[in-house]
Parts: sequence; C-alpha cells; structure tokens
Amino acid sequence: MLWIIALAMALALPSYTVYHITILPDGSAVWVIEHRFPLSTADEIEIFKNMVSHPENLTADYESRIEAIVADTSRVLGRGMSIEGFRVGVDTVETVSGRMGLIRIEFTWRGFGKTTPTGAVELGDVFIGGFYLSEGETLRVKIPASFEVAEARPAPDSRGADYVEWRGKIVFTDGEPRLVIKPTTAQPPAPTLLWGEPTLLYVAGGAAASIPVLYAAYRLRGRRRPRESELDMVIRIIKKHGGVVYQSQIVRESGLSKSTVSTILKMLESEGRVTRVREGRENIVRLMR
Repeated sequence: MLWIIALAMALALPSYTVYHITILPDGSAVWVIEHRFPLSTADEIEIFKNMVSHPENLTADYESRIEAIVADTSRVLGRGMSIEGFRVGVDTVETVSGRMGLIRIEFTWRGFGKTTPTGAVELGDVFIGGFYLSEGETLRVKIPASFEVAEARPAPDSRGADYVEWRGKIVFTDGEPRLVIKPTTAQPPAPTLLWGEPTLLYVAGGAAASIPVLYAAYRLRGRRRPRESELDMVIRIIKKHGGVVYQSQIVRESGLSKSTVSTILKMLESEGRVTRVREGRENIVRLMR
C-alpha cells in the first residue's frame, strides 16, 4: 500500500496517510485509506495533477495490488477472503492549513477478522510480517455497536468507547496491531429523553437522589433537536471539501453555533455517516458514506 507514497517521494512531493478500519460483527472490515499531499506551491499542485492525470489507471492498479495482497493473505492463513466495493476518489481540497491533494481508497475486506464460537472477533493475523506507520500517520479501528475491546496490542495511543487508535512513527511486529473484540453483556435500555419536551422523572431513593436527574432534564428541556435542513447543510459542506474538512470550517460556512454543529456531528457519528479524528486542537471530520 506504500506505492503511492513511494511515487510521491520520487516526485519530491510530501505525503502522509490515514487508515480507517471499521469492523463489522461478522469480522469483515470497511477500509478507508486517505493519502494526503500538502500542496503549498504551484509546482506541487502541478506534480499532483500529473500524478493522478489518469484516475482510471490509478483505480485499476491499486485494486489489482490490494486483491493480490488479500489473495496471498487468504492462502497463508487458510481463511476465505475477498474484496468488495472498491473505489478510488481523487480531489484537491481547501483546509485551514492550505490546499491538499487527496487520494481516497475505499473497499470492504471480507474475512478480515477471525470469528470465534463465543461471537468474539480476533483481528491482526492478516498483518503478516507486521505493519508500519510513518511519522504523522494514523491507524484508527472502529468497533461495532454492542462490542467491547478485550485485548489491544500494543497499547493504543488513544481509545474511546467505540475505537482504538495508533499514531506513527511505529513499527508493529508480526500479527500486530492485534485487537480482540467481544459482544458486550446486554443491558436494559436507558430511559429516552425527548429533545425539546418537558420531562418528569422519578428516581428511587428519595429527593436527594432525584436532583441530578431532574437537573439534566431541565437542561435538555430548553435544547432543540437539529433540523433536517441543518443536517443536510453540514453534509453538503463536508462533500464540498471532498469528504474531509475541519469542524471549525463547518461552523464558519454553516453559520451555526459550535454547540449545534457538535450535536449534529455526534448524531451523524452515531449513524456511522461521519467520523471525527483529533488533530492538534482541531477535529477533522470525514464522510463515511
């Protein structure tokens, strides 16, 4: 997967890569690989244009290379694997830090992880010989709803309720990064608080125990749910920037408040439509579908 980077280096064009892997309950994985090329001069813009002047060749070449990797991995591990939904997008986008060339590769890798009789999924054996992240590169693995991380090796640089993330520079050993996820124990559903509607809650344990819950209900009562037109506007802004944009840029272009944009992005994240990655003091928003 490093052939584009090697080509860029040969052309004296700086680049870095972000890997997003979304795990499905059956062990398949949706890959989104973004090769980014900061374009600060007219010469760099021209180099990038020449490099991607025939996107159909770029797609065919990249797809054949990944299919060969997956076929070899399937043969070595003895597990059925295939690639579906392969596509490549090429674009230049404006970011807060300037113009950037973007090559975005998306595909679904069937058989990426190994499932167990208990419903757990073991990930990492496909990295035969290990994996490498250069300085500034990121690998984020998102786990499905109702799953939790049972093992992560080596220790991630950051983790949340539904993801783990490693950042380069790092050299992984054979079979790593390794991740084991397992189904969580079913929990009773929490009470639903409706946005914009008065809520009366009763909590066992007396008035003292009720105060925090009533306070939360009071705060939610005055808050409205984002309108569909606002959700659509945020999606349009992300698409306008090639599917990747800083959250602050969305605030500026939409005219919405920071809290409203944050609420909208949280909703879109919960639906699997966008992801957010922290970069310095900024959030980078990426469109997933």
